[in-house]
Formats: sequence, structure tokens, C-alpha cells
Amino acid sequence: MEAMAELTIPTRETLKQADPDRYRAALMADAKRRDDLLILYAFHYELSKVPDVTSEPMLGQIRYEWWREAIDEIYSGGEVRRHEISTPLTELLRRADVPRFWMDRLIDGRARDLDPQAFADMDEAKSYARQTSGQLMQIAVKVAGGEPDEAVLEAGQAWGLTGLARSYGYYHDRILQNLTFKDLLETTRQTYESAKVEVAAEVFPAIIYAALIPKFLARMERAAFDPIDDKVAYGPLSKQVRLMIAGLRGRI
Repeated sequence: MEAMAELTIPTRETLKQADPDRYRAALMADAKRRDDLLILYAFHYELSKVPDVTSEPMLGQIRYEWWREAIDEIYSGGEVRRHEISTPLTELLRRADVPRFWMDRLIDGRARDLDPQAFADMDEAKSYARQTSGQLMQIAVKVAGGEPDEAVLEAGQAWGLTGLARSYGYYHDRILQNLTFKDLLETTRQTYESAKVEVAAEVFPAIIYAALIPKFLARMERAAFDPIDDKVAYGPLSKQVRLMIAGLRGRI
């Protein structure tokens, strides 16, 4: 039997540093689902880092187009360009039956990061969070063997909004300049609390990191918290305990 594709050790270490919460959650899965989730998250990291490794938007668009073409090759069933991520991703997507348009939507969502224009309103910020973090969580649940529903998208959207709130100091005069920090926090909490996700225990690692949202919000809701200058302190050990508790309870 052919061995399942895996990430190289250097790639895993890079992902561990770049996306520690999803990485930590994936390690709670069994071996097969763990490797599949890590491959997916490594692909997402390749998309998310594009604005940071390109000097101008046009070069970033070229990178995103490269990935669109790679996805097209994967779903067309032919030969796929070689890359440390595209190679294991090919085996994964051809086996997991992930809908093609989910992958396209994720790439398009991440390509929005190249646009410096501010979100017009909260609805646009929510749409962005849904198309990026929400879409990624939907794909992750499918990869882990589940059938994601609207609640999964909503939980992922809440994670994306949490990320925007945590980065408010950096983005407040950029893409978030039309949004107040207070409104962003309130919207994030409402989105999280309305996401009543029910998935099988073996699929839970694909969503469990969303259990960290309440603690992130609690820290940012403190009266003394300055969203421009303060960073959200949440240690790895505290996160691990939170994830273990969520795993035992079976809910985020």
C-alpha cells in the first residue's frame, strides 16, 4: 500500500512557528488526520505569507496565480508541478474529495491581502474572515472525514475576526480604519457564540483551536487593554490546557 504524503521536517517546523494554534490542534488528531491537516495548513501558510514575501502587488498576484494553476492541475488529474507543498497536497485533495470551488475560494480570499483598501464596513470584514479562516476550517473538517455545515464556517469566521482584533494595532489605520475596536470585538463574540458546531470526536481537532477564542476576547475586553499598543498575552501552556479541556468536553 502506498504511503500517505507527509510534510518535510523543515516545513513542519516552519508551520509550527507561523501557525502555532492550528499546528497544536492538528497534533491532537490521529496520525492520518494529523498529517492531512498539517498539509492543508502548510498550503494555507503558503497563501497567507505572499504579501510578506513579495515587494509589490503584481508579484503577489503572480504567486496566487501559480497556486490557482497548481489546483487546476490537481483537479484535472494530470501531472502537477513539483513543490514541497503541492506534491503532498495533490495526494491529499485527490483522496479527500474536497470540492474544487472551496480551494479556489480560499485562494481568492487570501489574495484580498494584497489590497490595501480598507474594509467598507463590518459586513465586508466578516465576509473576508469567512472566505479565509471560515473556508479553511470547512476544508479541514472535510479533510478530517467530516461533513462541514454552516456552523463550521461560522466558527472559522469567528477565528478570522479574532485574528483581525488581535492585529488591530497594525491594521487600525489600514484595512480596519473604518471599524472601531469595540464593534469588532462585539461582532467577534456574537459570531463565536452563535456557532454551535457538532462534529464527530475524530474530526474535532479540525475545529478545536476555536476554543481559544473566548480567552483571547476576555483579554482584549479588559478596560485597561489598549488595542493600538498592547499585545494579547496567551502562553502556550495555557493554550494547551484550554485545548485539552475542550477536547474532553467535545465542544468549543
